[in-house]
Amino acid sequence: MSSNTLGIVLSLLGGVLVGNCMLPLKRIRTWPWECSWLIFSIISLVIVPCGLAWLALPHWPTLYLSLNASELLPPFLFGIGWGIAQVLFGLAVVRLGMALGFTLVVGLGTVFGTLIPFFARHEASLVSRNSLMLLSGCFLMMLGVGLSGWAGRLREARGESQKGKNYGAGLLIAVVSGVLSSMLNLSFSFGQPLTQAALKHGAPPALAVLAVWPIALAGGLLPNVGYTLYLLNRNRSWNKLRSVYPDFFLSLLMGLLWIFAVAIYGLAAHQLGRLGDSAGWAIYQITMVLTACTAGVLSGEWKRASGRSITVFSLGIAALAVAITITASSTR
Repeated sequence: MSSNTLGIVLSLLGGVLVGNCMLPLKRIRTWPWECSWLIFSIISLVIVPCGLAWLALPHWPTLYLSLNASELLPPFLFGIGWGIAQVLFGLAVVRLGMALGFTLVVGLGTVFGTLIPFFARHEASLVSRNSLMLLSGCFLMMLGVGLSGWAGRLREARGESQKGKNYGAGLLIAVVSGVLSSMLNLSFSFGQPLTQAALKHGAPPALAVLAVWPIALAGGLLPNVGYTLYLLNRNRSWNKLRSVYPDFFLSLLMGLLWIFAVAIYGLAAHQLGRLGDSAGWAIYQITMVLTACTAGVLSGEWKRASGRSITVFSLGIAALAVAITITASSTR
């Protein structure tokens, strides 16, 4: 298997894993959102990324001592922006449902997370065939997101969405979350000094990217844990944590699915070469959308939707499927 093919396969695998990472949230029995999100955050943003870095990288974490603040701050600050998006993302999924929430948040995150590294790091090749294909894939991605958002509005207008969920507020949360969620890829794309430091300390090239995640996700931890602690105190829900089964294990599964998907994406971007941080991100994110939409449909979110809203939603999914094909071809 060629490096390019391996990168595409890994991007698809990562997208499938992260596209299903919120499914356990639907099975939570007694825990409120903040309890599940606290466990999810600790597992996915602290324990697993630090554990992977410790196992895979020689001289971790002392390798960071060879870097100055200007090299460590960008991925950390981008991580904070992404962390805010992560909190809003959980709220958007609850308000809009998995299919539409994932589509809007991840769709916008894909566009911004793909185009910003592309224009910042590959300006010398903007008119190449591969670059034009990547841009075409992003255009189709935006089309798919727009159609999916329209389908959700049609469903809302007919009273087909979940009762008590405000579509307008949910849509605003999803848009803000989508824009900020691109910062996870920006922390990776602009965290190259950390990767280079890991390489200098003897890390395998394919695993050196693991040096970025503990710093970036530490930034993301601040908004996530800060907001959950606020809710735990406001709602006086600390006592809910005493009930471990099954909610703790479902929250744990959520965190494991997410962080291993992110780790796999980092490996994929390395395999995809020059456009890896743009095309790889697009493939990973679009696959996530398609997986989440499929899960949402199978769970019955669109069971009572009108024929028109289903048709528009299907057109959006078709645009996303074509987008992933074109974007994958841009890496060749």
